[in-house]
Parts: sequence; structure tokens; C-alpha cells
Amino acid sequence: MKILVQISRVLVGLLFIFSGVIKLNDPSGFSIKLNEYFDVFAADVSTQQDSLTVSLMDGPKVLGSKTFILYSFDKERTLEFENEYEAQRDTAGKIIRYDANMELSLGTETVADLDYAAMDSIERKMVAVKVTIAGNSAFQKTFMASPAKMLNETQIVNVQQYVKPEGWLNGFFKGMKSFSLWLSIFVCSLEVILGFALIVGWKSRLTSWLLLLLIIFFTFLTFYAANYNKVTDCGCFGDFIKLKPWQSFNKDLVLLVLILIIFLGARYIKPWFSKKFGWKFMAMTSLITVAFGVLCYLYLPLWDFLPYKKGNDIKKIMTDVPAGMRATDSVEIRFVMQKGNDSAEVTSKQYADYTAKGYTYKRRIDKIIIEGYKNPIHDFAINDMTSGRDLKDSLLSHDGFQLVFISPFLDKVYEGCMPETKEIYAWTAEKNIPFFAVTASSKEPASEFTKKHKLGFNFMAGDQKFLMTMARYNPTMYLMNGPVVVKKWSGRNLPSVKSLEKHISK
Repeated sequence: MKILVQISRVLVGLLFIFSGVIKLNDPSGFSIKLNEYFDVFAADVSTQQDSLTVSLMDGPKVLGSKTFILYSFDKERTLEFENEYEAQRDTAGKIIRYDANMELSLGTETVADLDYAAMDSIERKMVAVKVTIAGNSAFQKTFMASPAKMLNETQIVNVQQYVKPEGWLNGFFKGMKSFSLWLSIFVCSLEVILGFALIVGWKSRLTSWLLLLLIIFFTFLTFYAANYNKVTDCGCFGDFIKLKPWQSFNKDLVLLVLILIIFLGARYIKPWFSKKFGWKFMAMTSLITVAFGVLCYLYLPLWDFLPYKKGNDIKKIMTDVPAGMRATDSVEIRFVMQKGNDSAEVTSKQYADYTAKGYTYKRRIDKIIIEGYKNPIHDFAINDMTSGRDLKDSLLSHDGFQLVFISPFLDKVYEGCMPETKEIYAWTAEKNIPFFAVTASSKEPASEFTKKHKLGFNFMAGDQKFLMTMARYNPTMYLMNGPVVVKKWSGRNLPSVKSLEKHISK
């Protein structure tokens, strides 16, 4: 037992130190993973809301109907009813027919879109718009839809009274997202500290208890992610080693067994140092560990494992498929067929035989046999906020140096770097170097931010997740030569114009 405890002690200690350091190197990355868990838990404990059904009726006849999901934040929904027509004339100019279109929409979703024609403008339809929630009538109104009458009606439906309030647990998980960064630094630091404590034998009973509680927590997370396919990568080793959900869970099961051995044999673990020096060693280890995580957050990771690291060609990574890898998934298509109470799952070859036997098609199942290669960069997209024009190719196809300033959220940006940013932008304008400023914030706050800081540039739009991957600190600036990353800086240490000139002169 004693030897088994010592082996387990070294293995667990080294793995915890390795895992913690790798994640502390990129605390923003692990905080993104924590946010995924918080979102999943919040959704899973959310109150089951009733559905909202909108119908367009012509007397008892249903012209169109659609069901929508209510959300806990819903207050009102907008209904829009339109009736448009176009007069068809003969060669003499006499109206012979009206071609009309009747459309009912809820927000941006179409409920009914009907084309109909009438011989003259006297023919009319009395149509009713009905909204029901959980079988109760929430709204009803009758419209006169004539083939020769333009109609555009907008109605606001108050749904707040039908929304069920969320429980405290849902609010708790949503609220925890505000602390995900500091939780990331705390949890990852704890891994490193406990790893060192285990190896040097400091407070073996306390350390074994904390290790056991921590691994039970991790095992629960990885099992939940794997069993329900909720979070496809637990982030156990950050972006250095990607583990699939069941791989992460199996890894935690092995660790759980090893930690149980340590827990049961804690009496065999002898401290390396005296009690007094042990406290000093652990205090210094804790201080250095936490400081490392904070510095890596403020000034970007020491070791960059992201696909946007220095030297990478973004365009090439987006398009290249490594030799020996499939470009697409290999998929086996199967069909569920039914005849009376009997059902069968059949292949494409068997489909015709089962159809001949009287079986009818119910649904299709696509099973991935061999996964195709997934490019590390697959969501790179930049658009003009006003026109929506795609600017991705302008950036990736540019021949020469360019700067990309990324701020995922302008309301949380480090504003202390704005003077340096303005100076850098003025330099790029003078040197005719393209400058791309990208944010996930919407047009209005982006415009207000630009006015507030008197910036000479406008922001472009990018997806939140893609920008958070590129910018581990808010903001982050990239120097690129065409699609190749030359250098990147945190907003805390933006380069001087003199430093940029040195980079582009190399």
C-alpha cells in the first residue's frame, strides 16, 4: 500500500501541476469553457415555458399556423399583417384580375404567406388572427383582406403575463458568468498548489481531502458533458491537448482511483520540509501561481497554442486539409420504416424492398462512421456594420502589412489603451497600412464608443466566439503580413509606432 500511495502521489501531483499551469497560461480560454458550463446548467434548470401559437383563420378554415417558444425574458411580441396586390390589365388597359399576397408574421418569422387571385375588387376575405398560449386566447383581431386593397397592420401582443418566472438556480448559474475569469484563475491555481502540496507532503490529510473534492467535481462535469453531449471539450488541458468528452471522463475516473488511494493512505505521506518552512514554501508557491495566471490574462499567454499564434497563416489553416485526412465526414444513411405497429431501421439498399412490403418512411438517421477533418479556424468572418458586406477576403487576401484591433465587448474594454490606439491608427493612415477594428458589440454602442474616444475609425462586426478566441485580452492588437500573424499584443502593452516600424522593416 505504501508504494502504491507514493506512485499515486507523484503521478497525481505532476498531472495536477501540468494541467493547472497549462490552463493558467490561458485563463481567458478556461473561463470561456466555464461560461459554456454555466450556460448549459442555466438552460437545464430553466423553467419550462408554454408555447405560443399564431393562426390565420378564414372562418373555421386555418390558412396558416405556427408555434413559437416563449422565453423567460419575453415581454411582448410583434404581429404584422400585410395584404398587397397588383392589378392585371388587358391590352385596352382594363383591369381583369387582381393578383394578391396575404402575409402574417410574428417578428421576423412568417406564419402564413398566401398568393391568391380574384376576378374583381368586390371579392373580399374576412380573416382572423389568433394568438393562443397554453390553450388560452392571448389575442384576436379580424381584418378585411380585399384583393384590391393594400393593408399593413402591426399589433403588439403582451406576453409577459404568461411567462413563468425562473427559479433562483437559473439566476445563480447566469450570475456566475460574471465571475468566470476569476473562478478560472482560482480553480487552475488550486490545481497547481495542490499538486505541489501533494508532492512535498504538506498537510497530507487536508491536501487529500481537497484533491478528492476537486476530482469529484471534475468527474461530475466531464460525465455531464459526455452523457448529455453538452460541452464537447472540457478544457482539461486548455488548447494544448484537446480531449473528447468521454476521454475526459475516463481520465478523471483514473485520477479518482489514484486520489482515493492517496486519501486512504495519507498516513504514508511524509513532509519534505519542516512545518515552518512548509508554510513559507506553500505561501510562495501560491503567490507565484496566482501571479502567473493574472499576468497571462493581462499580457496574453506565455505559450500560445491557439490557431492564431505568431507565424500562422490564417487563410491556409482555414482551407488546408492535412494529408491522409478526409475533407468531409463519412456518413451512413439509415431510414426508419413503419408498417402498422412494426418498425425497422434499414439501409439505402434495403429501402426499396421494405417499401414494396408496405412499409412507409418515418425519419432519416445520419450516422458518422469516420469524422472528417475540422479546420481549427472555421468561423473567421468580418462584416461592415452598415452594409453587412463581407470583409474577410479583403483582410486575408491583402498583400502587405495590416493591423487588426479586436475588442469583443466594448463595454468591458480596457479604455486606458485608447490614446495609444489612436496614435497607431494615425500612423497606419499616414503609411497607407490597412487598419481593421472588429467587435461583437452592436452598431449603436460601437458608434457611441467611437464618438466618446474621438476615434478616426469605425468598428466592423465579428462573431463573439471567434473574437474571444482571437483576443484573450480585451482588446488585443494583431500585426499581420497578408494572412500571416507577425505579432500580437494585449491592450495593456500596445506597441509604440517606433516598434511597429521595426517590425515592418524586417
